[in-house]
Amino acid sequence: MTEVAAPVHGLLPLAREIVVRAWIAAGDFQGAAPAGEPDPIARLGSTATSMSEAARAILHARNHAARPAQRPATASPPPSRA
Repeated sequence: MTEVAAPVHGLLPLAREIVVRAWIAAGDFQGAAPAGEPDPIARLGSTATSMSEAARAILHARNHAARPAQRPATASPPPSRA
């Protein structure tokens, strides 16, 4: 999961960076979509947001899975071998 969602070198953040750069570069084509089709510039922005949310969720899941399992606290001491 680290390879996918790591904040700096993960696959999703790097792919998101590409989408954001395309979104910025495509600003010159604002309103160029044919009638009836969704605006591709808005779709790029939405895709970048979705990728950020997915990377955050995967990173959270990875961090949660990496935590050591907590053992339930015992109410009484273990029995002695008398």
